[in-house]
Amino acid sequence: MSELSSENSFNKGLQAVLRGQYLEALAYFEASMELVQRAGNGQAPVKYLSYYGLCLAMASARLREAREICERAVEAEFYNPDLYLNLGKVYLKGRDRARAFGALIRGLQLNPRHAGIIREISHLGIRKRPVLPFLDRSHPLNRVLGRLRRSAPRDLSVH
Repeated sequence: MSELSSENSFNKGLQAVLRGQYLEALAYFEASMELVQRAGNGQAPVKYLSYYGLCLAMASARLREAREICERAVEAEFYNPDLYLNLGKVYLKGRDRARAFGALIRGLQLNPRHAGIIREISHLGIRKRPVLPFLDRSHPLNRVLGRLRRSAPRDLSVH
């Protein structure tokens, strides 16, 4: 019975996350983990921890704790792309774009069609390599050649 109510609380937390109501979701995830512990079923499922960590980062200033929770969740279920998405969002909240990108790419390797990860990567605004990598990205030659590359037709093959 308690397992069902903990899953119900978790699902309500997911709905709150989708609405961007992280404080509300945090309460639901806390309740779901508490219900699992009270029932004596051992540890809460790793997905509960990951979403709790995500909401902790988004709803409070406890970024270090949130990051550690999400990193532990990813270590436990390294095959779950949703956990990498949550970790990536926590890294972004902490302004660590490089780690966020790494986590998101790892999640994308597990599921190349994961809509949430694809959306988050597109928000990151990944850039192409400079046309002349030995020059700085802001060098006038790279800027001009980059504009030309961007405006060139995609298919240059001759039929």
